[in-house]
Amino acid sequence: MKLEFALEMRISLGERMHIKVAEDYTRGAVLIRSGTFSGPGLSGQIVPMSGGDFPMVRADGGGRFESQYLLRTDDGAVILKRSTGLRHAPPDVVARLLAGEPVDPRSYYMRMTPRFEAPEGPYDWLNRSIFVGAGRRNPTGSVFRFWKVV
Repeated sequence: MKLEFALEMRISLGERMHIKVAEDYTRGAVLIRSGTFSGPGLSGQIVPMSGGDFPMVRADGGGRFESQYLLRTDDGAVILKRSTGLRHAPPDVVARLLAGEPVDPRSYYMRMTPRFEAPEGPYDWLNRSIFVGAGRRNPTGSVFRFWKVV
């Protein structure tokens, strides 16, 4: 197997909300304010308020997350992007991430498997491929890089 770079997303996030679900984890919720994406053969904007990120953070610093939102290509195609992933870090790093502080991306693990639903035509390859990704958080948003498994 090989990996081929597919795209990068730069996302601006809205207010972060945290729901203390049980003693051992907290559910986060944050809507997408705006963003852009680009890669070989596609680029565009993330549709504002079309979805968000919903992480589940355990007390030990580990957790998983789900996200869903819409992408609009520069030529007007709309693509649904869904993703699941894992993030783990030492508890002090998680606390800084949850507080919206800058954190060195090498201090935590953030990997995901996105799925795309694209219309027929030039973006159909997104429907027929498996992708893996890596992410990093910053105080106002996230950056995700995705690779196609070939």
